[in-house]
Amino acid sequence: MKTYVAICPLSESNSAAVAAVGPSWAQVVPSLLANASSGRSTAFVAFIDDDPVGIVELTVEAVPELRNAGVLPEHRGRGIGTQLVQAAEERAQDQGVIGLRVGIDNQGARRLYEKLGYEATGETSTTTYDYVSDGGEWLTATETDAWMIKVLGPAR
Repeated sequence: MKTYVAICPLSESNSAAVAAVGPSWAQVVPSLLANASSGRSTAFVAFIDDDPVGIVELTVEAVPELRNAGVLPEHRGRGIGTQLVQAAEERAQDQGVIGLRVGIDNQGARRLYEKLGYEATGETSTTTYDYVSDGGEWLTATETDAWMIKVLGPAR
């Protein structure tokens, strides 16, 4: 039996449930809400029943960018990441192109994006950032990302 997944924009009404997933999600929810209210981005959340299981942010730029993508480990491999990306692509359709940065050592995510039609441009960037681990600890990471883009076809 296939599990029904609902993809909804992050909002004030569902943000508490999303933040309750864990410390790392709780840390990013306020900035996602602020970006949405200012028109800088939209975040999409995947729900199974009333439980948030995945999230992705789509920025509003000349080339819209997917950011902060993630699906809870126990729900990976079930098409939820694909559904989140497709929701963002539908929103970005009028721009004609969409991009993302994926860690060069994150082969699982890169395979997903390639399967969905994203192509590496050869451009990389290295960023150092602070984040909250799933255990609630503040950590610093340095990551080298590859820039990938997808040309979006006409709306169906």
